[in-house]
Amino acid sequence: MIEAPDSDILAAAIDIRRKMIAAGTATFLVKVKAHRREPANEGADILADKAIADPKVGKAWCQRTNRAVFTWKKPCRETGKVTDQDRHSTLNNSVRDAIRRGAAENEVEKHEERAYTCLEANEHTQATT
Repeated sequence: MIEAPDSDILAAAIDIRRKMIAAGTATFLVKVKAHRREPANEGADILADKAIADPKVGKAWCQRTNRAVFTWKKPCRETGKVTDQDRHSTLNNSVRDAIRRGAAENEVEKHEERAYTCLEANEHTQATT
């Protein structure tokens, strides 16, 4: 755990949990998948955002770790039109998907350029014969 990037957060959580056990407090931990519109998870996100914005809250947990943070644009459909939203995350499935999508878009562009070049060459050949 010492080598983990967020070990300070986990150590603090474990310390709080130990104090709760010593006080006889019942605690239930439930895994909730993120980004599934779970009301409790959305509420936790809102509280976390408020805590980060509060100047009285220590910033130790808000500072970046030495992990790589990826940034990409994700197309999102809102009110009938598609806009790009900036996304930021450490390496996870969303980042992997964005990398794959970017690579696929790159390949499409290369093939479109080749096809356009071939069409131009054909037109030039037909015009000279």
